[in-house]
Amino acid sequence: MSLIKTIRTALRKFDGNRREKSIGLEVWFLKVLGGRRGRTERLLEPKEVKRVLIIRNNKRIGNMFFLLPFVNQVKALYPEAEVELILSDPWQGSIFENLGLSRIHFSQFGLKTISQFFRAMKQLKQQPYDLVLLPYGGSSDRIVASMVESRNVVAFYGPADAAVCSHTYKYQRRYSHFALSCMELLEQLHNSEPAEYFGRLVLSDAEQQEARKQLQTLLGENQAKPSLAYFRGARGAKVIADKDWQTLLTKFKQHYAGEMNIIEILSPDVTASLAEAEFTYSNGDLRKLAAFLQQVPLFFCGDTGPLHLASSAGAYCVGLFTVTNVAQYGCLGEHAVNVTDLAAIDAAKLLEELKLR
Repeated sequence: MSLIKTIRTALRKFDGNRREKSIGLEVWFLKVLGGRRGRTERLLEPKEVKRVLIIRNNKRIGNMFFLLPFVNQVKALYPEAEVELILSDPWQGSIFENLGLSRIHFSQFGLKTISQFFRAMKQLKQQPYDLVLLPYGGSSDRIVASMVESRNVVAFYGPADAAVCSHTYKYQRRYSHFALSCMELLEQLHNSEPAEYFGRLVLSDAEQQEARKQLQTLLGENQAKPSLAYFRGARGAKVIADKDWQTLLTKFKQHYAGEMNIIEILSPDVTASLAEAEFTYSNGDLRKLAAFLQQVPLFFCGDTGPLHLASSAGAYCVGLFTVTNVAQYGCLGEHAVNVTDLAAIDAAKLLEELKLR
């Protein structure tokens, strides 16, 4: 065996031992917090379930939109139950408004907010649940589950998950998309066939009307022209170079013979627009931004939060995937197109694909 192979083998063994020991420590810690106390081995019938809690501790904005299909399906499977949701931070709650949830809690899980976390857990313990669901089963989700009283707690199988759950199911990878990967948990729980899933952000008539007014005010006398909006912000390698944005915008300006409105969406990370942008818009309120993007005829964005916000709101949007996996993170909206080759974009063909011609 070569020296390189010997080193790689040793590293794999070390990593395996590390994970085994860390899992053992996590299982012990979960049992100290509460573990499976109060669980029942009998799986409740759907009609017996009166109170449901979905646990999802995650701070990524895109992952919040990916949770929408799961929340919608839980509501459909338990129409008579009170369905509640616990998220990490208060800013995330607006995404799930108008979905018919009984209540949204915020764990504020973290060392700096440990006192708020324990207050949230104390509140959750005041009334037991019939069913707790862990669609993604992260370590912080398991900690919350161990501190909640519920007859049934359900997640995909893992040694640490078994320490807090009454029922676990083997993850079979039926779906490649991250937003749909958790749907098989509900399919196995209810012994049902796979279906078409897509979660919409539900905007009120008032929110949509206000967004229309904002767009009209922004464009003024240019309202009759075709409009296009784009957002350049992204994380790490997902950032698209300004020259590539300029090339993309030039293609659409040529397609419309220069008679079009270009709107750049600004943010705290992107404060100055490209020269090509005639108009700019920014809004820190996610619902107001979603409503605005829904009203814009076409929106371009890399694989980042605003793209999935727009897609969830039903906006006509184009996701630009330069480094991330489209099959796993692509837009699921009915008015969305995912593109991996920016240089190959043809304005006329793209508009035809979106049925915007």
